[in-house]
Amino acid sequence: MNPYQVISLDMFQTLVNIEGRRNHIWRPILQQDFSEARALELGQALLTHYFAQAAAIRDAGSFCTSQEIYRRGFEKVFQEHLLSFDCHEAVDILFAEHRLSGLYADTVPFLQKISEAYQICIVSDTDTLMLPDFYKEYPIKLFTSEDYGSYKNDGRNRMFTEVIAYYGVQPEEILHIGDSASDVLGAARAGIRSCWINRTGSSWKHTVQPDYTVSNLEELYPILEPGAPAEPA
Repeated sequence: MNPYQVISLDMFQTLVNIEGRRNHIWRPILQQDFSEARALELGQALLTHYFAQAAAIRDAGSFCTSQEIYRRGFEKVFQEHLLSFDCHEAVDILFAEHRLSGLYADTVPFLQKISEAYQICIVSDTDTLMLPDFYKEYPIKLFTSEDYGSYKNDGRNRMFTEVIAYYGVQPEEILHIGDSASDVLGAARAGIRSCWINRTGSSWKHTVQPDYTVSNLEELYPILEPGAPAEPA
């Protein structure tokens, strides 16, 4: 008997790697001033603004699409670094490059294997337009923040409660796998088992602990084998 009925997956830095698209995002923006160091600097600044704004919106109990949050982030970065570039065009570039993100080497074998035994969904804090469409090749249900007007681990925790309602199973029969704190904390609040995929060797900094921690998707196979214990070791 399988320990879980549903496998829920984050998208970015879990199934696909956006890091390889950074230079492609910033090259048309910086043009003759482009360098890899500059792209890294501005990319980190953009993410800092993105996460700060997303946290403020979440704490206020409000919601904005990723498109709008990134537009505001680009606006701040361009102001701070005296760059003249259209914020809306920058968002279009960023979304297009996210759609071109490369899959990790373990993604396709993992999806092929688990699709034989589990119901699968992707739960992503983003707009649908930002997502690579490889998931359409599999029997995968998509849950995005844009569709539900909610974020993982916000005050309502709607993203994960929608997953539970859609499949009609007990929360503990779902395993959510993701790379961020929101993945683990939001799943835990909903009673869903959580797996932190830590591809970068980072340290976990939160009181609530993931039920499992892996460095790649292959390490999940023993956990998902029929007959594996339903309770984490």
